[in-house]
Amino acid sequence: MSAPGAFPTPPSRRASYAPVSHSSPGAGSAALPHSPTDPYANLSSQALSPNAYLSPSPENPETSQLLGRDSMHMPAPSMMSRNSTIPGTPPLGGDNRASWGSGAGLAGAAGGIAGSQLPRGRSGLAATPTSRLSVSDADDDEFNQGHIAPSAAVAGGAGAAGLNEKRDYAGEGGGGKSRKKLWIGLGAAALLLLVGLGVGLGVGLTQSSRNRTAGNASAGSANDSVSGSSSPSGTASASGSATSSAPAAPTTGTRGSLITLEDGSTMTYDNPHGGKWVWDPSNPFNNDAQAQSWTPALSANWTWGRDKIYGVNVGGWLDTEPFIVPGLYERYATGANGQTAVDEYTLNQNMGADRNKIMDEHYATFITERDFVEMVSAGINWVRVPFGHWAIETIPGEAYYERKSWEYVLLAIKWARKYGIRINLDLHTIPGSQNGWNHSGKLGGINWMNGVMGLANAQRGLEYIRTITQFIVQPEYAPVIPLWGFLNEPNANSIGQERVGTFYRRAYDEIRAITGIGAGRGPMLSIHDGFIGIQSWYGFMTGADRLGLDQHPYLVFGDQQTGSLDSIATLACQMWASQTNTTLQRFGATVAGEWSAAINDCGQWVNRVGGGSRYDGTFTDGYTGPGGGPGSCAQWNDHRLWSQATKDGLRSVVLAEMDALGDFFFWTWRIGNSTGSIPEPNPFWHYRLGLREGWIPSDPRESRGECGRRGFSDNPFSGTFSQPYMTGGAGAGNVAAAMTQSYPWPPVSFKNIASSAMSLLPQYTQTGTPITMPAATFTQPGNSGATIAAGDGWANDAQNRRKYVPVAGCSYPPEYSAENLQPTQGMCGAGRIPSPRAAMPEPTAPPA
Repeated sequence: MSAPGAFPTPPSRRASYAPVSHSSPGAGSAALPHSPTDPYANLSSQALSPNAYLSPSPENPETSQLLGRDSMHMPAPSMMSRNSTIPGTPPLGGDNRASWGSGAGLAGAAGGIAGSQLPRGRSGLAATPTSRLSVSDADDDEFNQGHIAPSAAVAGGAGAAGLNEKRDYAGEGGGGKSRKKLWIGLGAAALLLLVGLGVGLGVGLTQSSRNRTAGNASAGSANDSVSGSSSPSGTASASGSATSSAPAAPTTGTRGSLITLEDGSTMTYDNPHGGKWVWDPSNPFNNDAQAQSWTPALSANWTWGRDKIYGVNVGGWLDTEPFIVPGLYERYATGANGQTAVDEYTLNQNMGADRNKIMDEHYATFITERDFVEMVSAGINWVRVPFGHWAIETIPGEAYYERKSWEYVLLAIKWARKYGIRINLDLHTIPGSQNGWNHSGKLGGINWMNGVMGLANAQRGLEYIRTITQFIVQPEYAPVIPLWGFLNEPNANSIGQERVGTFYRRAYDEIRAITGIGAGRGPMLSIHDGFIGIQSWYGFMTGADRLGLDQHPYLVFGDQQTGSLDSIATLACQMWASQTNTTLQRFGATVAGEWSAAINDCGQWVNRVGGGSRYDGTFTDGYTGPGGGPGSCAQWNDHRLWSQATKDGLRSVVLAEMDALGDFFFWTWRIGNSTGSIPEPNPFWHYRLGLREGWIPSDPRESRGECGRRGFSDNPFSGTFSQPYMTGGAGAGNVAAAMTQSYPWPPVSFKNIASSAMSLLPQYTQTGTPITMPAATFTQPGNSGATIAAGDGWANDAQNRRKYVPVAGCSYPPEYSAENLQPTQGMCGAGRIPSPRAAMPEPTAPPA
C-alpha cells in the first residue's frame, strides 16, 4: 500500500529483449516518453538565459562545450573533470603508465584564521524523535532490492519534520533569535510497535549549537531522529532519553548472520568478501567493523597510496537533482506561480505546504541502511556523501529545508561505521552557487567569488566549512570520515583559477587551524580541479599538509563516442590513466570523486531538464560535433533492450575506467524512477542496477590491471608518494610565503569586479555566535536511561572566532542574482577589513 505521494509502480519487466549492436546503435526515436501535458517537454523553448540551463546531471554538467556560461563556451585544457572526453587533448610530455590500480593519498598546508575570539558556550538539548514515514518503495525497481518502510509506521501517516529553525539576522550579534517549527507524527500504536522491535538504543538529538537556545529544539524525524540512533530500539521520551531492551554486548556477524536494520526489518548479511559488521549498543562509536577482508577495519589506519578506494556516491539523496530523482521533480514540476522545478530551490518552492512531508519521505526512503549492506557486499569500501549547505542553516528568504538533511548525514555516519565503510564527506553546494548549475542548489548565475555578492557568499561558505570541520574531527567521528571535500565543482573557467585558489587556500588555513598539522590530525582534504584539469594545479600550495586533488572525468559531455565499446574502454585508459599517475607523483593523493558508465549523453535530463541529447541530435544548444544526430537514444535509455553482448561491452568500459582512475567514487549508487514508461531511467549512471544486470562487477578488484592488459604499461605509481608532507609527514604545513602572497584573502579582484571597486563590495561582519552541529543522542542499554557522550560538535575550543553575519539593519543584494550588478557606495559592510590572521600551529612530526 502506498503512502500519499508515493511514486508510481514501474511496469513489469519484459520477458525477452531485442538484441542491440555492440557498437553504435542505429537510427530511431530518442526521446523518453512523457505525458502530452509534460511541463518539461518544451522547457528548452522558453526564454531562459544561457546560464539558466541546468547542468547535465548532478555530476555531469560540464562538457567541453558547457564549461563556462554565457559567452564562456570554451573547452578546458587537457583532461577535464567531468567533461574531459575529447580525444586529441594535449598529453603531458612523455607520460605513460605501467601499473594501473594504484592508490592515492592527500596533502595540505597551514595558515592563520581571522576574527576576534569568542568564549564558547554549550547547550545540550535533545530533539523529540519520530518514526520514519510509511511509504511504499514504488519509486524503486520492480525487484525491490531494499528500502522497506518500517512496519511500525502508520500507512499514509506523515512523520515529523526535523529541525527547521530559522535564524533572525536582523542584528549584528547575528543568530540570536530563532523560530522553531515542530511537527509531531507518531501514533500511539506506532510507538508501541517500535518498542516491541527493541534493537539497539534510544534516539534523540543532542543540540550543542552556539546560536541556539533552549526554545529552539524542534522535533527530529526519520526513524532515528537526527542522530543515527536506532528507532526500533525503544520508546524515546521528549528529552531524547529512551528505555532499551537491547543487550549490552556488541552485536556482530560475518556472512550468513542476521542483521536487524534501522527500520526494524531484518536481512541476511551476504558479504562474500570477508567483511564483518559491528553494532555495539553500549559503545555506538565502536570502530571494529570491516567492509572486506582486504579493507582495513575502521579501527586501523588507512594507508594513502597503498590502500585502495572502491567507492560510490549517494547523489540525489541530500541534494536532489532532476536526473537522479526525476519522479520527484515531475510530481512538482509546476508551482502555483507557473514556475518550473529545475533545482532543489525551485523544487522546494513548488512543493509549498507539502515540502516537509515529501522531503522527509524522500530522505527516509531513497537511501537506507540496506543500501550500505549491499555496498559492502559489492566490494564498496568508501561512500561519498554529497550534502547541501542548508543542512547547516538557511537565511531568511531561502527556500531550502533547513537542517533536516543533517539527520541523514548522521545516519550515513552510523551506517558506515556499522559496516566498516569510510566516508568522503562532500559539501556539494555553497551560498550563491559556485558554478551556476542545478546541483549547486540553485540554477542560474555564479555569485560565489564572483559579482557583487561574491565575497559575502564566500564568507558565509567559510563559516559552514569551519562548522562541519569542527564536528567531523571529533574523535567520535574522525575514523569514519578520513576525507573532506569541502567544496564541490567550482567553475574555475568562469571564476578564474586565482580566485578559486584563493578560497581553497583560505579554507585550508581555516581547517588546519582546527585540526593541527600532521598525520592523524584531521582528515585528508580534497580540492576539485575546477574543470581546468588536474595538471593545472601542479605547484599549488606545495608543502601543504594532506591536500589532494579531486577529478570528475566523464566521457560524454562533449564529442560523442561512435566507436565500439571495446575502443571506448581503451580510450578511458588512454585519456585518464597516465595523468592520474602523474598527478599522484607530482601533487599527492588524487581521487576521481565522480565518473560513470555513460558512453553517450542519452538519458532523461542528463544534460539539463527539458533538454535532449547530443547523441541523437536533440540537444537544444545546437551541438554539431562528432557522434551527434544519426544515433538513437531509444535503445540506450532502456536497459531492458540491451543484449548480453552490450552488457559485456559496457562492463569492459567500466573496468577500464576503474583501473585508469585508481581511487574512485562512481556517480551514483541509485537512480530513482520517472513517471514515464521506462523503469529506472539513466541506466549508465545507476551502480546498483549495473550490479544486478552485470555491466558493473560485483568485485571491483577485477579492474586491477585492465589498462595494462590494453597495452598501457608505463609511468606506474608505486604506492609511495614522492614527498612525506603529502601524507602528513616531514615538512607538512611548510607552505612558502610566496604562495600565500599569490593567493591573498580577501582576493584582489573578481573577474567582473576591478580591484579598485573591491572595497565597495558588501561583506558580512564577524560578530555572530558560531554554529555548532548537533550530535545524536544514544542511550545506554537497560533501564537507566543514561545517555552516551557523542561529542558536543566542536573539536577545538581554541579556534572560536566569531561568526560572519549580516550587518544589522542592512539590506543586501540578492544572494543568487547579483552577478551582473555593479558595486556602489554604502553597500552593507563595505570596506570592512578582516582581522589579522592568527598564527598557525607549528608543523609537528606525525604521531607514530
